[in-house]
This record gives sequence, structure tokens and C-alpha cells, in this order.
Amino acid sequence: MSELPVQLQLLNNFIQERPDIVLNLLKKNGVKVPSKPTLNVLSRLSFQAVFDDNLKFVEDVDSAIRNEGESNFDPITLGVSAVLSIGSMIFGGRQAKKQRKLMANLKLAELSNAEKLAMAQINANATNTQIEIYTNSLLDYNKALQSESTIRQRDTGLFVGIMAVGLAIMYATVQIFKKN
Repeated sequence: MSELPVQLQLLNNFIQERPDIVLNLLKKNGVKVPSKPTLNVLSRLSFQAVFDDNLKFVEDVDSAIRNEGESNFDPITLGVSAVLSIGSMIFGGRQAKKQRKLMANLKLAELSNAEKLAMAQINANATNTQIEIYTNSLLDYNKALQSESTIRQRDTGLFVGIMAVGLAIMYATVQIFKKN
């Protein structure tokens, strides 16, 4: 990701953070987008639009980045920022060199996307592992409570039984001595 030009790093980060806005901007500027795009597809189409000198797309993306996806129109800032941030790519060298650079940048963006997705998967797995540990702990605690409850019920039953036998003996003794 360190070899990706700053402008494309900004674009790639924006694609990762707000892919819905980039999708709308691509469609708005006449770029054909598949019905189920991925981050890599959005990166490839966006980079291709930049390297094809699609100025309207560049201006729209620059405006969206500056306004964090909110709709706002500032033509002076838009013009200056478009010229400064993307100007070097638009007025660059030959088409073949641009295509090689585009392919390298696309690979770097794909690697960045893959890295972010892998980190999200690791975080999801860690969360799932935590939930599994908590669930197992709760199940063990439930079993312990159940066995403790069973032991107490057995002890209580034994106590009541002993008390009943004791009372029966006392009653029988009282009855025997009462008849004499």
C-alpha cells in the first residue's frame, strides 16, 4: 500500500469507507457497474475512470471525499482540488505507462482490500470465539447449579424423612405409654 500514489490511496480509502457513494458516482458518470460489485471491482472501475481522464468522475469523487459523502457544491474548492490532487495523473505520460501503473495500483488496492477483509474476518472469529467461551461457561454454571440443586433436594428429602421417622417414633411411644 506504501507504493500507491497519495491520490489513489485517498480514493481507495474512500472506496473502503463509503462504497455506496462510489457506486453511485460511477453510475452517475456513465461507468457500467455489475449488479453485485465488490470492493475490488469498485477500485478497478474507479482507477480506470481516473486513468481514462473522466474529469467529471474525478470532480465528483473529490467533492464527495471533501464533504465526507454529503451533498455540497463548492466550485472554487472543487476546481482547485481537482487540479492539484489529480492533475499529475491526468496530464501524465503515455497510455501504455498509465496502463501498467493502473494495473500495479489495482493490485495494491486489491491487496489492501484483502488485508482489511482478513482483519474483519479475524475480528469476527475472535468475537465468535468469545461468544462460544461465554456460552460454554454459562452451560457449565447451569450444570453446576442444577447438580447443587439436586444435592440440596436430596439432602432436604433425607432430612424430612428422618424427621418423619422421628415423629412417628415419638407418636408411637406416646400412644404406647398413654394406653398403660
